[in-house]
Amino acid sequence: MRSLLAQPAPRKATLAVLLLLFALPAGARTRIGVGLDLFIEDSRMTGAQTINTSTRDESFDYGSDGFLSATLGMSVPAPIFEERARIGGAVRLFGNYGAGGDRTFGFGLLNEAFITGEYGLPVADKLEVVFGARGGLALLIPGRDFIQEIERLQDEGVSVWSLPRLGWLGGLSVGVRRAMSDRVLLRADLLAQYEKLFLFSTSQEFDDGLTFNKDWSTSGLRFGLTFGVEFAL
Repeated sequence: MRSLLAQPAPRKATLAVLLLLFALPAGARTRIGVGLDLFIEDSRMTGAQTINTSTRDESFDYGSDGFLSATLGMSVPAPIFEERARIGGAVRLFGNYGAGGDRTFGFGLLNEAFITGEYGLPVADKLEVVFGARGGLALLIPGRDFIQEIERLQDEGVSVWSLPRLGWLGGLSVGVRRAMSDRVLLRADLLAQYEKLFLFSTSQEFDDGLTFNKDWSTSGLRFGLTFGVEFAL
């Protein structure tokens, strides 16, 4: 299985998928979209470690050490206002996510999955302004500095998991979309999104009477510009 996944997709298969995509009936109303996101963020890691009565503040402010992500989504007409409103779902992939600037810290692989809703307001021939909202979950697969901190605690006997960490997100967007043909639409969107991730919530008592607590979470605002294309199926 690994060897099959590692092989690049044959060019003939890729061409067949594209031909099939544009050969579907024009009356179909499902859309598949892909986008490239440019973003900046203002975030904070809020954390503390307590051993008995001694507490160490481990919090710091940060901006992301990267500025690119990719989004893949699908949408269909909404049950109401179906001529202008659409609902759907999407995933956003950040790759290795970490803090940059004065304090560097690598968290791991960050991914998002969310529900989308949007309303398109026509302003000119084939051109519309699109107002959108999203809400969903964030998934962080520990890596880099974060997995090292997990392993350090495990080596010291603290019961912490190496499993992916969850969070939630919500955001609003506004953009423009232009129909280039019956099947291809180009769009650009400005996005503001709040995201919170829960990294540690550990409390443990040891046999020697020592009490250990560790709480970490991240929260922040992410601002971005997305350039995308939609394919009507």
